[in-house]
Amino acid sequence: MLLRHVVASLVLLASTTAASGNPINCANFLRFGGDPNKTRLAFKSNPEQMAWQWFVCLNVPGNGQRLWESFKPTSQVYLPDGATPGPYGVPGVLPPAVIAQARALRLRMDRPFHLIDSTQQVDGLIVEMGGNVPAGQQGKPVRFQLLMGQDTFAYILRKGVYNVNGQTALTEALNFPTTAWELKTSWIWIGTNPNYRRQLERDGYYIAQAYYPLTDGKYEVGYAALGGMHVINKLFDNWVWTTFENKNNSKYAVTNAVPPTPQTNTTGPTPAAAAQNVVFQSKNPGLAQYALIGVQWQAAAPPKLLANSLLESAFQSNSSCMACHSTAAYSPQKGYFNFALPHAGGIAYPLEMLPSSAFAGYKRLDFVWSLKRAQWKR
Repeated sequence: MLLRHVVASLVLLASTTAASGNPINCANFLRFGGDPNKTRLAFKSNPEQMAWQWFVCLNVPGNGQRLWESFKPTSQVYLPDGATPGPYGVPGVLPPAVIAQARALRLRMDRPFHLIDSTQQVDGLIVEMGGNVPAGQQGKPVRFQLLMGQDTFAYILRKGVYNVNGQTALTEALNFPTTAWELKTSWIWIGTNPNYRRQLERDGYYIAQAYYPLTDGKYEVGYAALGGMHVINKLFDNWVWTTFENKNNSKYAVTNAVPPTPQTNTTGPTPAAAAQNVVFQSKNPGLAQYALIGVQWQAAAPPKLLANSLLESAFQSNSSCMACHSTAAYSPQKGYFNFALPHAGGIAYPLEMLPSSAFAGYKRLDFVWSLKRAQWKR
């Protein structure tokens, strides 16, 4: 399904490539044009440029959605009963209550509906909406969704680790293919307020249909604005970690200080990212309000810190994508590895990759912490 979608969009992809000055072929970029070694050489010469090229390709529109919206959300992989997930490329079935509300609101039933059911960050806290949001949204959480590419999903399915039973049965560490991709997205909830939606559109947000469950078994259904996106792939053994966010997020999200202050990013954009932002924002008007914050791909190499102001808001001073994800591991006796490290009477998160000895008795999960969402098969 994904490959057919890509092929069907070849003409549009080619024009996008030419307009953006993007030298890679978007039609096969998810598999690095069939030549990962060539892509590695191009990446090493300018990681931030390649990160932006991937972001442009992921956001190519076609068939009523952007390419990244065809990725499979984790909610359709790690099922509540640990069951085998459905095929890649087949949309999940919307709950009847969501369908009824969507039709009443005259939403497009032929367009994606994002289940943005997550609110907690790594530290278990939420980041609140505030500032220029409607009164009814003040203090409510920014919401998240995780998605994976076709080859990531195929590997999880083949290894049987979509439930905890499969992870418990592991006899060796996981080793995802080079063409594995994952995305983590953040969303500012709009609902059905047309004036607020237009305001966010003017600020350059991508708007999508979305829903999330309430505690009483009902659902909120409406629109949400894409605040940011981690774009992750395994071009290198330690994976490649990039993050983008809308430049206007500080208008709509606040810190947990008393009183709250606008939420900003303290880790970037890095100088190299800032230089590429100028180039790619000018050539891609539809993405002009999104900025690359930085790229991590080498252990112990700068930038040591990398965070997204909506995805890692409160612990940006302890946020290293590569270091934290390198601790992804599971033990049938100990459970998932605890990467919160004791520090000065509190906790901190690793800024360097831990030695292998720290994982005695664990099976490494190859940087993929989304596997922690798996449930026991019932």
